[in-house]
Amino acid sequence: MQANFILLDTSVLSEARRSAPHEDVLAFLFQIPPGAVAVAPPVIFELERGAINAGIHDPERGRCLSNWVDDLLKTDVYTPPVDAGVKKLLARMSMVPELAGFWRSPDNSSKMRFGCDPEIAAVSIVHGIPIASCDVGDFLRIHRHFPLPGLYSPLDGIWHVEPSHDWRIPELGEPGPGDWRQMIVPIS
Repeated sequence: MQANFILLDTSVLSEARRSAPHEDVLAFLFQIPPGAVAVAPPVIFELERGAINAGIHDPERGRCLSNWVDDLLKTDVYTPPVDAGVKKLLARMSMVPELAGFWRSPDNSSKMRFGCDPEIAAVSIVHGIPIASCDVGDFLRIHRHFPLPGLYSPLDGIWHVEPSHDWRIPELGEPGPGDWRQMIVPIS
């Protein structure tokens, strides 16, 4: 179990880079000490895809967002690997009928579905890292079939899935040069 990390969902990181981020999300993020944030590879995918999409209509904004992702990854964030264990668990998730909507559109349209939330959940489960998300509904649906090691919503300050009693975030320390919190700023 990774007792010193919290896995930030795309929704939390997206909120952190908004021009007017939600106060409760900011307060939560600034309470996480240096070296305690984990960002799963599917979150990186979603953030970069969002930057590319924004760049279609506003190339400068797209570049700013992509640079923000690059700069975030240069900080002390931990990127847990998407290893064979994660992929095997993800394969099991893909066979659960209630979770099929993560990969298939209900109307059989050609709309692309990537199944990022199940992969984020699989990273969380395999590596034993609780998730922080502003959108807990999909993760709760996954949790019904594949128990999460914790699920926290900074919007309401509630643990929707309590972490194990031995999980903890370290005490807030002094910021260092690679402190990920320097990335919690609005992007113009």
